[in-house]
Amino acid sequence: MEKKYFLFIPLFFIIYSFLFPFKGGADLHFIPVSGIPDPEINASDLSADPAPAGMVRTCHMSKDGISASGFLDGTILVNGKPLENRASGKFKTVYAIAASDDGNYLSVIAGVYPRTLFVYQKKQESWILIHRVSLEDDVRRVPFLAFSGNILLYEDTEGISVLNMAGFRHSVLAFSGTLRDVDFGPDQDYVWVVSGDDAGKEIIQMFLYNGSLVASAQYDGKENLKTLRVVEQ
Repeated sequence: MEKKYFLFIPLFFIIYSFLFPFKGGADLHFIPVSGIPDPEINASDLSADPAPAGMVRTCHMSKDGISASGFLDGTILVNGKPLENRASGKFKTVYAIAASDDGNYLSVIAGVYPRTLFVYQKKQESWILIHRVSLEDDVRRVPFLAFSGNILLYEDTEGISVLNMAGFRHSVLAFSGTLRDVDFGPDQDYVWVVSGDDAGKEIIQMFLYNGSLVASAQYDGKENLKTLRVVEQ
């Protein structure tokens, strides 16, 4: 049957607070570390510029010197200027948009059947398409898409793909279940991934950016991820 309806459900990241120790591999434990402040929230990241009349915004991001929005009809605006949507097919809906910390790279997930990830690089006052990746089509929610420094992380069928802008080195953070939350270590040296199954059981895993799994544990969904460390006991 032809698929005509598309459900856009924002992926809200949840702040968590207590963590169970490992079950198996008992020499390693996650512990909360005191004295680490919660990440500051910039008010500009919580609000979007007014959408043009008659247009439905599907995603927005704002950080130092750059504001970008994607729309249901496929329009992409970066600092108020249109960016060409390179998605193929009849529907060019923009699902997610993210910019690197230095503002030199922009990534967009757009299109339906097929859905594609695009990476643009800023050249003077223009954005040049430098990379594209075909993604799984049948996802009925906003996918995870974010930069950590100049490293792009995006959700796909394998887990979370990691794309380093330096040489486009690619690795995968492979996990099972449905993605619940993602966060980065304070020194951008590792990635926390929280996933869950249909029964409500959640697992937290710590990965290096090269895809290596460092630690895994059951998770009760309450500890602030940025305060967690892995210790050997």
